[in-house]
Amino acid sequence: MNSKNPFINFVIVAVIVFLILVSASVLGREYCATAEISDISPSSIGIGEEFTVGVQIENCGEKIPEDISFELLNPPTDIAIKEPLIINISRLNWNSERFIIYHMRTSNDAQPGTYVIKTRLSYGGLQYSIIENYNIVIDVIGDKAELSVASLKTEPVLPRKGDTVELTLRIENTGDGTAKAVSVYADHPFQGLKQSFIGALDSNEDGPAVLTFIVDKVGEFELPITISYKDDFGDNEIKTNVNLNILKKKSNIGAILFTILILAVLGWGIYYFLKTKKAKDNIIQQLLKGENFKVNKKEEEGIEKIKQFFKVDKIEKKIKKHHHKK
Repeated sequence: MNSKNPFINFVIVAVIVFLILVSASVLGREYCATAEISDISPSSIGIGEEFTVGVQIENCGEKIPEDISFELLNPPTDIAIKEPLIINISRLNWNSERFIIYHMRTSNDAQPGTYVIKTRLSYGGLQYSIIENYNIVIDVIGDKAELSVASLKTEPVLPRKGDTVELTLRIENTGDGTAKAVSVYADHPFQGLKQSFIGALDSNEDGPAVLTFIVDKVGEFELPITISYKDDFGDNEIKTNVNLNILKKKSNIGAILFTILILAVLGWGIYYFLKTKKAKDNIIQQLLKGENFKVNKKEEEGIEKIKQFFKVDKIEKKIKKHHHKK
């Protein structure tokens, strides 16, 4: 080409392109093959499930295409394919077709979503070579987990300042999918554990998250709770709050006063017992000796009470009966 005549160069290039297009159009009418994704079964593909993909190859031209091959290009690692990635077909007669079935399976850790497998249909020999590109679209569905705090319990039930508290949160899965790697984080202001690991929770299953800490503050606390887990749709996180009420430290004054009162009552009882016992012994000794003893009015009243308490009149009767026998 003469680089000094750009117009002439442009015309030459345009003519070459036109001839190529015309040749391709004529060749396309003579040699033609198509690939069609005819069936994906089942239509809903889950994680870790097997399925099939049907591909139909047809002759759509006036001549018989030869050296036909259908190839799967770089399939996703989450999908296993049993058949070879390249399938060769020698030729297709007029109005003929070839049906290819691929047996596939999603992996157990496949993520839900849309997977695209690129494919290539090529045919032709030394005289021509035609390539057509297609896509196989596969939708993988999964089950979603739904976690929440089902109940809350503290030990002791009414925690006070200075107590070691065991906080138990029961986490429930109300979703259809399995929740994996479940962990609970409580952002409390105390010294102790803030995170607890549960593991896996199946659908309609619950499990405990136990946190132990020492409460050194008094009042009502709203604790932010974060529940982390994985399901078929990937990593998930739920945030909520729970309330914890810490009472004042219990005083020991009441217990001390109660103990003093008990000791005082016990001491008075011992003193009264010893006093009345001594008086009783004196009365009995004097009665046995047959002695008369003088007492004042207050002493007489006291002796009368002692007699009534210890039933001295019965003792006197026994003594008189004893003397009578002698």
